[in-house]
Amino acid sequence: MNKGQSLIEVLVAVFIGVILFIAAVAVITPVLRSNTAATKAQVASALARELMENVVVMSERDWHIIDGLATAPTTYYLSTTTFPTASFATSTGKESVVVATTTYARYFFLENVTRDNAGILGGSNNDPSTKKVTVVYSWPQSATKTITRYITRSRNNIYIQTDWSGGPDPIFPWVPATITNSKFATSVNIDYVSSTGSIIIQGY
Repeated sequence: MNKGQSLIEVLVAVFIGVILFIAAVAVITPVLRSNTAATKAQVASALARELMENVVVMSERDWHIIDGLATAPTTYYLSTTTFPTASFATSTGKESVVVATTTYARYFFLENVTRDNAGILGGSNNDPSTKKVTVVYSWPQSATKTITRYITRSRNNIYIQTDWSGGPDPIFPWVPATITNSKFATSVNIDYVSSTGSIIIQGY
């Protein structure tokens, strides 16, 4: 009788153990999946930020590269070059990056930027010194995500003015210039006539 009772107790204990194991698996599996998804999202976001920063670096090094690229729907990615100097090269399409066992996709596209007569975004005047960059990224079983940034031409010596004889332009002094000319925005207490190519500040 005792042997039979012990066997029943063992079977009951095993049965309870199986139930607890199944319950534990049911609880742990979603947590593991959530942690894995969070890790992939972090990696994908880091890859997207890296691409965006590389685009910014490339634009600061040579704005003409960015300015020469087609706007959306054409898409690009960057690859590094080592000859003759370390730099970036653009290629059309999208890039696949493998991290661990997951393949991530990333690319960027450009859009022109317009401003109104006060220089505020969204007007009808094209600003040739500003571009909108959108980086698109994804990974398997994920929705496509984007990050956006405006970049401006600010570090390149693009144009050297040698003639200010056209004087002030009173019409739209704050509209980004799309062509070069000999005019400027204001003429208060300055001499732009006596020395061609120079603006001389006059004393009060």
